[in-house]
Amino acid sequence: MQGLADMTDHDDAREPGVDDPEGPPSDRAVLYRESRGIAYVTLNRPGKLNALNPEVFRLLDESLTRFVESPDARVAILHGSGRAFAAGADIEHYLELSVVEYAGFMRVGNAVQQRVVECPKPVIAAVHGYALGGGLELALCCDLLVAEPDAELGLPEARLGLLPGGGGTQRLPRLVGSMRAAEMLLTGRRISGDEAVTWGCALSSAGHESALAAAEALAERIVRQAPVALQMAKVVLRAGRDAPLSSGLALEQAVGTLLYATDDASEGVRAFVEKRPPRWQGS
Repeated sequence: MQGLADMTDHDDAREPGVDDPEGPPSDRAVLYRESRGIAYVTLNRPGKLNALNPEVFRLLDESLTRFVESPDARVAILHGSGRAFAAGADIEHYLELSVVEYAGFMRVGNAVQQRVVECPKPVIAAVHGYALGGGLELALCCDLLVAEPDAELGLPEARLGLLPGGGGTQRLPRLVGSMRAAEMLLTGRRISGDEAVTWGCALSSAGHESALAAAEALAERIVRQAPVALQMAKVVLRAGRDAPLSSGLALEQAVGTLLYATDDASEGVRAFVEKRPPRWQGS
């Protein structure tokens, strides 16, 4: 078994553009490159539908560090090579794990996923093919999720006698409601990308040839915004999501006031009045 998708034939073809254009294709399980202010983080195990294992999480952690520390990358796109975003955990890896080792693997995965959630810069998931189990959980950690119409999203762990271990039981209900999340968890139902858009847990890739192209268009718009404002928007969105409305509003006022004192805010207002593009300093 190579993940949570019912597939019998696997395509090793990589999508164009996922490798460094100046070098040969890489066999690394996760690839990283930057272009025009966008960091591309590519899950690169196409023969196993980008199934997640300890090596993938280790390299994802490295890629996140590179992205955060990069002076040029303003936004990241997380996507998969080949035929899927990620079809879940690499189940073959479970065969030899003890309970203690399994718990350790869950902790490692959760730590990396939490880094995605808390990343100071925006992260977009571009979902095509399968986003199942841990793959969907990873996508749900991103700030934005763009899905192709025929993508398949689901949490089918119960069919293996397991539960989601990467936040699926908690993040999904907060996005789609407890009833829809319960149906997916208790029946193993997969929803299409179109359904995910209707349910409010994804953005549509309509008008673009792929989720990756739609994510790129979205990223290009994000790159034009003020870096500090983007960072503060993430803070307010994350902190206010589960807080009472009054607390969220107070946080918004406090952070907005701090933001007004930044160089980027002064530059943005001045550029607007002078009818010219702003020159962001990120301060």
